[in-house]
Amino acid sequence: MIIAVTLGACEPVPPPQRAEGIDPTFEGSEQEKRTMAVETALIDANPGLALRNDRELTIFHKGEAVTTYTNDPKGCQRYFLTGVMKLRGKDGELYPVAGVTCHFANSENTYLVLPNSDKYVVREEASASPDGRVLASGFDRADLTQGSLTLADWPHIRDVVIFPAHCTGMVWQDATHFTATCWHNEGPNGSNPYDSFAYYFKADIGKDTAGKWQMQATQWVDRDSLAPRNLNKPLYHFTAAPPPEPHFDKST
Repeated sequence: MIIAVTLGACEPVPPPQRAEGIDPTFEGSEQEKRTMAVETALIDANPGLALRNDRELTIFHKGEAVTTYTNDPKGCQRYFLTGVMKLRGKDGELYPVAGVTCHFANSENTYLVLPNSDKYVVREEASASPDGRVLASGFDRADLTQGSLTLADWPHIRDVVIFPAHCTGMVWQDATHFTATCWHNEGPNGSNPYDSFAYYFKADIGKDTAGKWQMQATQWVDRDSLAPRNLNKPLYHFTAAPPPEPHFDKST
C-alpha cells in the first residue's frame, strides 16, 4: 500500500512552488526521521528498485535507471520513497512500482513512477488488486462531489472509471472485489462555505456479471469515530462511470 496524501491521473506535475509566508516544517522534523526509516526499509526489501545517494533518489525499472530526483530548496525540499506497489506490466508480468513523495513547504505530492519516468499522481490512498491489474485510488477533490474513487485498468491507465465517493481503508477480497470506508458529499452547505453535506459509510465494491463496477453502501458510520450510525435514509448504491473530460493531459 502506498503512503499517499495527494491521488490519480497520469499527468505532468509542475515543480511545486514554495508558499510565501509558510515556513517549512518537514525537514529536520520527527516526521522526516520516520519517513527516512520507511524509505530505508523499502529499499532493503526491494533490491534494485531505488538508490539513495545523499540528497538524490534514483528509481530503476528492470535494472535501468528511470529517473533521479534531487532535493531542491526552491521546489521539492525532500524526495522520499514512501511506498511500493506490485502492478501488472505490458508484458503481463508483475513488477514493483515506486511511490515517491515530494515534500515542499507544509505540503506534499505523491506519485507512482512509471517505467517511462511519467508520474501517476495519487491522492489520499492507493491500493492494487491482488493480480496487479486494477489500481484503486481515492480522490479528496476530483469532481463536482468533491470526492471520488478512481479505478484504473493497469497498465492501460487511461481506462478509468470513477465513483462519486471518496474511499480509504481498501481491503481486497479477490481481484474484482474489495471493501472500504467512504464518504459522499451531497452538496455544499449554503450557510457555511467551508462545510458540506457529506455522509460516511462502509461499502462493498466489485464488478457485476456485466463487468461494471458497483459500490453498495452496507452501513452508515460516524464521521469521526467511524462507529455505526443510524440514518433515516436509503443506503447509497453507485455504478462507476467514465470520468468527465478531460481526465488526462493529452501530452502524456
